[in-house]
Amino acid sequence: MFHDKKFLGKKFKEYRKKAKLTQEELSEKIEIAEKHYGKLERGVFMPSLDTFFKIIDTLKIPFSEFGIQYEEVKNTNRAKILKEIYSSNNKELELYLDIIESVKKYNKHKKD
Repeated sequence: MFHDKKFLGKKFKEYRKKAKLTQEELSEKIEIAEKHYGKLERGVFMPSLDTFFKIIDTLKIPFSEFGIQYEEVKNTNRAKILKEIYSSNNKELELYLDIIESVKKYNKHKKD
């Protein structure tokens, strides 16, 4: 997987231009400061995971652009859950994890 700041910045810029968005418009959509986004695009900073997913989701950048090969999710429920996870804050993630652990415990006891 590519994790070079300059490489990521070039991809972000390429796809932002394809989407016909300015840095200001994109930064508003992904809810970060325009100056910060500009630094991401220039390769000064590495985006947080949350910001990375917001950018690739907004610009529709395929994972394959970053050297990530995966089998496309055919299950729409799984895709919806993953999208929710990627856009969640820490408090929501903790709640989701608690729910998942509770469901697993319930299923384990049900099998016994």
